[in-house]
Amino acid sequence: MKTTSNEPPLLGTLQNSYHPRALPGKVLLGSAIFCGLMSVLELITAVNKYLGPPNTVLSDRYRQDAIMIAAVLSVVFFLLAIALSALYFAHKKHRVDLYEYGIVVVTWRGSTDFPWRNIDDLKMLPIYGRSRRPVNWDITVVRNDDVAAKFRGLEGLTVLIKTIQRKIAVNDGY
Repeated sequence: MKTTSNEPPLLGTLQNSYHPRALPGKVLLGSAIFCGLMSVLELITAVNKYLGPPNTVLSDRYRQDAIMIAAVLSVVFFLLAIALSALYFAHKKHRVDLYEYGIVVVTWRGSTDFPWRNIDDLKMLPIYGRSRRPVNWDITVVRNDDVAAKFRGLEGLTVLIKTIQRKIAVNDGY
């Protein structure tokens, strides 16, 4: 069930919204800007070497190689900038809205609602850093019609997990 409105009428009132953590988004955006600038710098280098006079000490083959390397690096940095910008866009569009009677998982592709009574499974996989303590969780919510949604890296994710577990347990009692 894809939803297009901001507030699904069947899920009640909005309780809270869980947005992605800011630091990964800043890293993605900074990396995309850096790659874009490096692409422009390498393009300028290639054009300057192309328009410059041939070197009298070194062979012309060296100049041609330098132009080709700068042009290839420009293209590689440009493609990296595009990929990182797309990842940043997907990161910023991801959120989970907690409603009175369910949740809505929003991604760049759209949104999917999960009423409490229709959630069949909640899978939680820990993601470890350099310690034995989980630094993040990979959460998968599965509806009774086998529609699944994944999310991780949200602010207040542990609170959201506990809320989902509590609401599923209450609705399993019926």
